[in-house]
Amino acid sequence: MSSFYPSTATSSSSNRWLRANPRLWPGQARARLEHQPIAATGTLTICAAFVFMAFPGIDLAVSRWAAFSTGDFPLSREPALRALRDFNRILPMFILPCVLALLVVQALAPRPWLLRPHKALFFLTFFALGPGLLIQALKRLIGRARPNEITDFGGSLPFTPAWQVSDACARSCSFASGESATAIALVALALLLPAQWRRTAIIALAPLVLAFSLNRIVFGAHFLSDVVLAWCLMLWLMAWLWAVFADNGERIDAAVLRLSRRRTP
Repeated sequence: MSSFYPSTATSSSSNRWLRANPRLWPGQARARLEHQPIAATGTLTICAAFVFMAFPGIDLAVSRWAAFSTGDFPLSREPALRALRDFNRILPMFILPCVLALLVVQALAPRPWLLRPHKALFFLTFFALGPGLLIQALKRLIGRARPNEITDFGGSLPFTPAWQVSDACARSCSFASGESATAIALVALALLLPAQWRRTAIIALAPLVLAFSLNRIVFGAHFLSDVVLAWCLMLWLMAWLWAVFADNGERIDAAVLRLSRRRTP
């Protein structure tokens, strides 16, 4: 197993100190995310799920903060926040057709400076399987009521912790947050860029992802766990799909090129 540290000539006691030193944890986490993204995001998802299942009061405490003293989530009536939500919902309707159009152009008239086909297919597949299929399946399976629907905030439905299957909700349920999933899915745009631009793109996208996602909490539409676990699940799926498409990128691109040549008279 490769080490996170530049020197491998350290004693076992020194290695134990390095692992136990909290100051080094951020660097270790970043290194693990860069070199083992699937394992890192999977571990993050499991840990986050455990925390919210073991301490469900976190969700209620955060939602109480968002509800202020009125209990009816007054920020949900703010025009600026409603406009932010509308922008989040419209953005994928603009981005997805653009990526699809680039894929079609590459299939019909390949250009070396355009988006490579395997990257476009990765992005479209990720959106279809993640925010499209996985999140909607969880909503139907878990059946969790939204914060503004439970008795703690003036509604009539019971509160249930994350991942606990319930019949409180029949449609458009709380877990997991679809709009938070589409927000974090924007990070996949960074993978379409050259490698040297990706970190900058992720840093630029992070405030937008946070604003779109946390907006759902102050609206009383989602619990904190709905948002955080939607992020974790999407990052894990993103890492897994990217590994598949990147490893087979040359073959996918060649297949699209062959298709283009067959269509050329």
